Amino acid sequence: MRFLVVCAALIVLPQAIMAKTVAPGAVAVHDAARTSPVMESFFKNLQRPGSPNHWLAAPADYAVKPDAVAPHFAVPAAALHAAVKTVVQQTGGAAVNSETADGLHIVFTSAVFGFKDDVRVHIIALSPQQSTLALYSASRVGYWDLGANRRRVEDWLARLQMVISAAKP
Repeated sequence: MRFLVVCAALIVLPQAIMAKTVAPGAVAVHDAARTSPVMESFFKNLQRPGSPNHWLAAPADYAVKPDAVAPHFAVPAAALHAAVKTVVQQTGGAAVNSETADGLHIVFTSAVFGFKDDVRVHIIALSPQQSTLALYSASRVGYWDLGANRRRVEDWLARLQMVISAAKP
């Protein structure tokens, strides 16, 4: 038990210190109270931290340089939005915090320590029958997430492909 307490302190303490180092006027990426009426504005103002505890998949020419290029889906934006909600419902520990016409803010809570990560999704219509998204997962605390956010984004993108394929006649 003492070992778990020490490990938790080593993870949380540096994060608590780093949380105070956001530049004046900058949008704090891990601010749980921040919800945008339009997801596009969240991503437009996104200032990614220097820590490796976040991951972004988005179009190559997106406002924020992505870590991975998001695929195009051969479905309307509304169908992609519904597919994202299905993936969230299938993910243990994930809950929709807020929803707009063009996206979602999901809070993911880890099973062991109860750490919370914010996942934001911006649905982008490319044409009436094609869409893509920006999918950003970021830890609220800690410097390093052991690749959890990257794995989550990659997993959700793969699961989205399966949900969309299963929904086609």
